[in-house]
Amino acid sequence: MTIQLTVFYDHSCPFCRAEMMRIARWDTRGRLRLIDFSAPQFNAGDFGLTHAALNRELHGVTAAGEVLRGLACVRRVYELTRFGVLWRVTALPGLKPVFDRFYLWFARNRQALSVRPGYAKTCPDHAGASCRVPAGAVCPAAAGATTSGAIK
Repeated sequence: MTIQLTVFYDHSCPFCRAEMMRIARWDTRGRLRLIDFSAPQFNAGDFGLTHAALNRELHGVTAAGEVLRGLACVRRVYELTRFGVLWRVTALPGLKPVFDRFYLWFARNRQALSVRPGYAKTCPDHAGASCRVPAGAVCPAAAGATTSGAIK
């Protein structure tokens, strides 16, 4: 199992965290490395990135060193799971600019949009701390996150 894409996600965002936990389960071939860029010990500069850029939109770095941003990164993440076909429509000519703009709007508003029932449960592994996971989910830290914030 070779890591093909390192993905930088915002663990402080309930939606982002829940989605990355799903993706970690779907990554049965171990091709993704998921890193929480909101972890206090994370340094974006170690990867040639900035925290502001990571906060603006999803970023991933391929094994070859190519940086993918926004919906291009989302599409690649899902291509590496069994659900890539579902995201192909977002790259179709004529539709791609619309989906790209919507993604940027969503990314800008992700914290407010992800406040919904089910995302408010405090992580049982970090009771009293700021870590929050969807109801019934396992905290990435409990699932093997490293000190760098990586799930895998």
